[in-house]
Amino acid sequence: MPPQTYLSPQALRTVAVIGTGSVGASWAALFLARGLDVVAHDPAPGAEALARDFVARAWPALCALGQAADRMVPQQRLRFVASAAAAAAAADVVQENTPEKPALKAQVLAELDAAAAPHKIILSSTGGIPATQLQAACRHPERVVVVHPFNPSHLVPLVEVVGGQHTAPTVVAWAMDFARWLGKQPVQ
Repeated sequence: MPPQTYLSPQALRTVAVIGTGSVGASWAALFLARGLDVVAHDPAPGAEALARDFVARAWPALCALGQAADRMVPQQRLRFVASAAAAAAAADVVQENTPEKPALKAQVLAELDAAAAPHKIILSSTGGIPATQLQAACRHPERVVVVHPFNPSHLVPLVEVVGGQHTAPTVVAWAMDFARWLGKQPVQ
């Protein structure tokens, strides 16, 4: 299979955020601050209201740090959809943030992998599940990479980038560039 061409971080317009607990909502706030649209999915009851509240509470700090150009929270650029697959299909890149349960992450990543076109990179926030294990259920494991933030991810600049056995080197490099574009300090 020929190598994929991925959109540069600067060319991205929409990020799928899968799982909008504290980590996912924090990522969503940062993505919105950087001018990206966010299409999100979280099946938990009340997830949308909680995520919107988190973003609103995070916004003043993002403004104070110079991360957000607009003083008003762009709630209209955050939309929720009924499934992880719908979010992945609608976005340029996917940020997965489901709970640290290997079976759940495998199921969600398989769904994302099936729904996202092969040229879309899938980032996973995980602190304890190896990237190679995350890739096992994916038809396109070369585009799955761990991008694990230090919390709160919208404020703390350090982020860990870890490829798996099947992650393409260009995907790891892309994730490092994306993290820097977000104002992060990535480490491998």
